[in-house]
Amino acid sequence: MINLLKSKIQELIVSESSLDYPGSISLPLELIKTANLQEFEQVFVNNKTNGARINTYVVISKKAGFVSLNGAASHHFKKGDIIHVLSYRLVGEKNVSKHKPILVRADLGNRVIEAKPYFI
Repeated sequence: MINLLKSKIQELIVSESSLDYPGSISLPLELIKTANLQEFEQVFVNNKTNGARINTYVVISKKAGFVSLNGAASHHFKKGDIIHVLSYRLVGEKNVSKHKPILVRADLGNRVIEAKPYFI
């Protein structure tokens, strides 16, 4: 088994950063579904604004377009930061050539504008 990129949500804008929360990243349901994520799934979050990188888990945001970094992550992510959210999956070596990660792009309101197979 090889751990490969499953999906990448590119250039979200942080709506809120809340220390008084046990942890996680809150994402809108539309983004979760489009990126083929599950609630409580582990994700990696890269902060394009300041270079910080964390791993955490996904929870569903209560508001459309609302992205929040919670708990200890709030020390590294602030409102207005631009982030990328990445998920990975284990793929058998025989299926590596068939594997196509999903790239999800969002607008300034954190709404899906495009979802397509990821190609470099």
